This record gives sequence, structure tokens and C-alpha cells, in this order.
Amino acid sequence: MSRFTKVIIGSVILLYIWCLYVYLNTPIRTEIVKFGQLEDSENTVGYIMREEKLLYSNVAGNFDGIAKEGERVAKGSKIATVYKKNVDLKIQETIKSINERIAEINNNQVKNDIFFNDLQKLSRQVDSKIDEIINIAYTQKTAKLSQIKEDINKILEKKLIISGEKGASGHNLEALKKEKEEYENRLRASKIDLIADRAGVVSYNIDGLEQILNPENISKFTVSDFQNLDNIHLNNQVEVKPGQAVAKIINNFEWYLAFVMDTQRVYPLKVGDKLSVRFKDLEDKVIDAYIHYISPEEKGKVIVVLSLNKHIDSIYTFRKVNIDIIKQSYSGFKIPVSAVRVRNGKTGVYIIRDRIARFREIEILYKNNDFAIVKENNLNENNLLLYDEVIIKSNNIEEGKLIR
Repeated sequence: MSRFTKVIIGSVILLYIWCLYVYLNTPIRTEIVKFGQLEDSENTVGYIMREEKLLYSNVAGNFDGIAKEGERVAKGSKIATVYKKNVDLKIQETIKSINERIAEINNNQVKNDIFFNDLQKLSRQVDSKIDEIINIAYTQKTAKLSQIKEDINKILEKKLIISGEKGASGHNLEALKKEKEEYENRLRASKIDLIADRAGVVSYNIDGLEQILNPENISKFTVSDFQNLDNIHLNNQVEVKPGQAVAKIINNFEWYLAFVMDTQRVYPLKVGDKLSVRFKDLEDKVIDAYIHYISPEEKGKVIVVLSLNKHIDSIYTFRKVNIDIIKQSYSGFKIPVSAVRVRNGKTGVYIIRDRIARFREIEILYKNNDFAIVKENNLNENNLLLYDEVIIKSNNIEEGKLIR
């Protein structure tokens, strides 16, 4: 073997060793390209604003809610009753007892119609016994009078039971109705019925912000005023006092959500734009909303008010909510931000294709600190494709470099 041949072979061996060394000492981490989604969102605390009609009690006493919490009622419906503290609560039990007795008499009257023939039969039996007494008077067999008297009493007892004139229903029906009316008048004078003057949803959660967080006041709020709401203790009262609100009727078709936001985070949103809201307190329920109002800036912050018209169960019991404001949601190829590189002024990523590093230009739709959403384009095999192996960490990576 000539010296030149040995030099060539040695050079090839050295080159192989060098490439193997570079390969083994160049740490590489990759990730498979998959579909994903990212949100341009911000977590904050919001206050719910609704059109709420308060119902007041002008007496102190015991409160009896008739409509259920969250129930939708029609205009003119009875919502609740407030009984004065000096009312005898036994009156209601007495009225209930009288009603039961009246029902029993009415039931017996029906039975009278059913057992009319039995009553006639018993009357004939009584007449027969009376005839026996007359016969005894002629025959003077007075020893039988005692037995006949006992038979007549048994017949009359049976007749009273069938006719409903004996036992708990033995009182005169008209007298019972009159007694019931007297008790009801006494009770009526000691209670106040609360009537809905509009249709809506009933709620007994009175927190004191019904008149403050009223849709009519939306444009009057300043950032400072709104931030002070955090210092207000929301109070759901229990005891009924004179002149105090005890229930409310809520317009459930349209409601509002207000929150404070950094001015720079609001841009480029404007009034009329559509976005989504995630309610963290309500099992991450997401619904659409529209920007209804943006206040003037104050110390780098603004009030944003959203309008919503979709029903959410249990929302009527909430005033202060933990929410995610989702300005935009982006879908596409989801890759780590660490994989993004700039080559010759073009943004892209390196992928491994046939063990060789290949640069693929990309269009980033949105990114945060960790991930980026890249526009999907499968029309050209030289683009980034689904399930490509993207290099997310490597030293001295470049186009055409042998990776594996």
C-alpha cells in the first residue's frame, strides 16, 4: 500500500472519528409536532351587574319563601310571606286541622250518597222497632222493652256513623267554615305577601350591592370606585327587619360582567368585539360575551364591562367571580418556543429529516413564554408538517448537519 493511500485512509478514519465525537457530544432534544391550542387570556376578578328589583318588608317577623331560589316567576306571582313577630304560629296549625275536618265531612257527604240505601234500610229498622214497642204496649210484655231500646240505640249509632254526623266530623260544616274564616282573617292581618311586579328569576341572596351594581350606573363608575368594591363585605342577610329588602326579581335575559384591566392589555379590543369568559367558580364554564363599555383610563387602568345573555346555573347566587377573559383562542401546530430560530432573517425551526437537520420556515400565530402556535400548511413537503421531529435544544445546529 502506497504512502498516499495510507494518508487517504487515515484522513477518512480521522474524519469519521471527528464526526462521531461531534455527534456524541452535541446534546439534542426533540419534540413531535402536534395540533394544539393557546389562549390569549387574563385571569381577574369580576363583579356581576344585573337589573334587580328589590322586594321589601314593612314588618319584622318570620320569613316564608314560597318561590324557590333561582325559580322563574310570572308577573303577579306570590314570592314570599312575612309573618309579624306577634302572630300566633298555632293559628296555621288550627286552620290546617279545620281543613282536615271539613274535608272529612265533605267525604262523608259523598259516602251518604253512596250509602243512601243503607240509611233507608236503617230507618226502616227503627220504624220496625217502634212498631214492636206499640205491640208490647198492647200485650203488656214490658220485659222486652229493654232489649228493643238497646237495638234502637245500635241502629241509630250506625246511622250516625254512615251519615258522618258522629266523630271528628260531627261539627256543623257551616260552623267550621265560619271558624276557619275567623282564623284566616286573624292570620291575614298579621302577614304581608310579597308579589312580583315583573317577570324574572327569584333570589333571596341580598348582598347590598343591588342598587350600586345596577346597569344604569355602568358609565358612572371610575376605576377608583370600582376597586373600592373589594373592600365591601358582601352580606347575605337572614333576619327580616322593617323596611329591609328580603327578596329580588332578576332580569335573567341580559346581565353584565365588570372588571378592572391594564390599559395595555385591553388593546386592540374595542366596544362591540366578541370574546369568551371562563367562570372558574362554576366548573370552568365558558360562554361568549361582547364588550359593552370601556371606561376612560385612570392610572394605566380601565373598567371593562361585558354584556352576556346566556343562562348559567347558580349564577344568581354569585356577585364576585373568578374569571378568565379569553381575548382570542388560536389553533394550529403547537411547538415549544425554545425550538424557534431565526436564519437569514427568516423565522423557523430545525427538524430532523433522514438524520439530517433541515430548516423549515414558520408563521407564528401566537406565543407565550412556553409555547407557540404555528400556522398549519401541509401543501408543501418543505413546510413544517404534522408529526415532524422538531429540534428544541442543540448546540451549533445548522442546515444539512448530520444528526443521527
